[in-house]
Amino acid sequence: MKSSMRSMVRQRESRGKPRFSAKRLSWERMEPVIIANLSSGTGRRDRLERCIEILHTAGAAPEIRETEAPGHATTLARRAGARLVIAAGGDGTINEIVNGLSPGATLGVLPLGTANVLARELGIPLSPEAACRRILAGKSRKIDLGVARNAEGRERRFACMAGLGFDALVVRSVPPGLKRRLGAPAFVLTALNVHFRSRLPLLEINAGGRLHRARFVIVANGHFYGGSYRVARESLLDNGSLHVTVIEDTSTLLRPDVLIRILVRRPLEDCLPAFTVRRLSARSVEAPVPVQLDGEPWGELPMRFRVEPGALSVVC
Repeated sequence: MKSSMRSMVRQRESRGKPRFSAKRLSWERMEPVIIANLSSGTGRRDRLERCIEILHTAGAAPEIRETEAPGHATTLARRAGARLVIAAGGDGTINEIVNGLSPGATLGVLPLGTANVLARELGIPLSPEAACRRILAGKSRKIDLGVARNAEGRERRFACMAGLGFDALVVRSVPPGLKRRLGAPAFVLTALNVHFRSRLPLLEINAGGRLHRARFVIVANGHFYGGSYRVARESLLDNGSLHVTVIEDTSTLLRPDVLIRILVRRPLEDCLPAFTVRRLSARSVEAPVPVQLDGEPWGELPMRFRVEPGALSVVC
């Protein structure tokens, strides 16, 4: 099957205006390559094949590279060089690719995942076929990336968000089979189970000398979270800051004013402590605190986080 496919070959520190304008991209000269994660979800291969047909009809002949294991997309992106690298998968696949992109490379997105947060942030259609046509339109822009640095000095970029504490434990706990069968509801069910059956460790963040203790913190590069849920009122992808939401206890999420906003997709910053910063640090106070980046587990606290302005060129 692979061979057949290849043959188809801050307290509002900086809420300002976007600093990076869109420009026309000559995708023909970029020698596009599609890095595809087809191991998760159902129907991904069929949807990707339809996208490849659309690209071929328009005269594009992308190289197809399928991932074979966790982390493989990073290696494939690094090997691709300064080309148009199209991520066919979810936010986790995009995260791997972003961490391997060469300087001068441009990212394209074919949303095949569960939440597709970055696609929503960029206004990319969630239909892969429509997203494919958007790529053919060839308009690119620069966006910020978040960067996490652990105690050993290792760094990893994130395009959408870092979750500290509660949601990282949910990401770590959700059964892969349940995720494949149910999609987004699998995270809701697991979140309820974690909330009622687990003791969540306390963490502390330091943002410019301001200390906050909580059991769940979201460090967001954009304003969507977990799909169409919103943490902030406006998109933050190119304003040079990270948006921090502090949930002191997960029971707060069941408070009527908070729960209503979650259900109707209203910004959590209207009812929970939130601010924007360029950098912050976080540590555990009690037991180890897990961290997730773009929906994928990435170690435990302590960590430092910062924004990297205009670090990624993306077609949208």
